Amino acid sequence: MINKNLKKKLKKIKAVAFDGDGVLFSGRVFIDPVRGEVLKERSHIDGHGISLLRAAGLRIAIVSAEKTGFLEMVGEKLNSLPAAKSRKWHEIDIFTGFQSEQKVKVIDGWLKRIEVKWEECAAMGDDLTDYQLLKAAGFAVAPAQAEVVIKEIVHYVTPREGGNGAIRDFCNLILKVKGFDPITKK
Repeated sequence: MINKNLKKKLKKIKAVAFDGDGVLFSGRVFIDPVRGEVLKERSHIDGHGISLLRAAGLRIAIVSAEKTGFLEMVGEKLNSLPAAKSRKWHEIDIFTGFQSEQKVKVIDGWLKRIEVKWEECAAMGDDLTDYQLLKAAGFAVAPAQAEVVIKEIVHYVTPREGGNGAIRDFCNLILKVKGFDPITKK
């Protein structure tokens, strides 16, 4: 499944940066022709995976080129969970309007603020706008439907697609390598 060298890299991870479309969201959009409203789909099991990472003490950021309000809405929901509100978990940081090299720059600033090194940061992305971020991360991940050029540079490709369990696949891997039991949360 995953070799010893990659396990060593995963054990060091303290922070994870996720892309939006194609990772947190499936990449599919639903448009209402009357109201022009765009809807996106995501999986609740991915959200639960993020919660488990937060319970294990990892820092989470979501960084995306989009500026539609969907990421802020998801961030607000995840940051309002009881454990998050009681300050047992760190808040999820949301960065919108960034792509390619801009993602590297904004995540670099975030990592400095939370005092985490690049080799202690994992990143998950699926397309060309994530390429630079994935190259900079200490551990890079892509969902099953990612572009071939992305799959060629990452350390791990999840069995499931973005917005449909890919985040959970990666979260489960991190937790397993770190020896975190999702049942007892220890």
